[in-house]
Amino acid sequence: MTRFTAAALQMRSGTDPEKNAETLARLVEEAAAKGADYVQTPEMTGAVQKNRKALMAVLRGEEDDVIVRTASSLAERHGVYLHIGSTAIAVGDDMVANRALLVAPDGTVAARYDKIHMFDVDLDNGESWRESAVYRPGETALLANLPFARLGMAICYDVRFPDLFRTYALAGAEVLTAPAAFTKQTGEAHWHVLQRARAIENGAFMISAAQAGVH
Repeated sequence: MTRFTAAALQMRSGTDPEKNAETLARLVEEAAAKGADYVQTPEMTGAVQKNRKALMAVLRGEEDDVIVRTASSLAERHGVYLHIGSTAIAVGDDMVANRALLVAPDGTVAARYDKIHMFDVDLDNGESWRESAVYRPGETALLANLPFARLGMAICYDVRFPDLFRTYALAGAEVLTAPAAFTKQTGEAHWHVLQRARAIENGAFMISAAQAGVH
């Protein structure tokens, strides 16, 4: 691994992908101006939307998605590797992929990773989440080769499954990632602990941009 500058964008994505794309553009421009070589966004960059019907109404396939299109333009304009931590992509059969994309400085998508582990939980505060009802889980781990590092890709809830990160480390990953949209309750209890654990046990850097604020 060679030295590089990473930027983690702290977003508060709303339910409108077009507005979130505008925020993405502003933050990437700011990061690039500060010398970033690699820029990472949080999980669900395109929209944070729990209502399935409303989510499906704004979804597109990857080729037509506004976040993917914007990311391609931004990476090329600023000459950075832009890692969209994830965005929701329509994949047919009324299902969605929670997909991370690594966009190269020439604007092409260099790597794709679909979240493997679904967040199906009932929290003590009464919240209930069933990602598997909407999202189609991925099946393949993805190690991306950047000019300055080997990058292991994961998303949010994946961070609770250490075998995935160990697989990356044994394959030569120098940087591990888990961009997220953690809930307030689980974030306060576990976010920093899990990030540090994955870094320490694998002897690798951990870079994870996160959603922030009230959605």
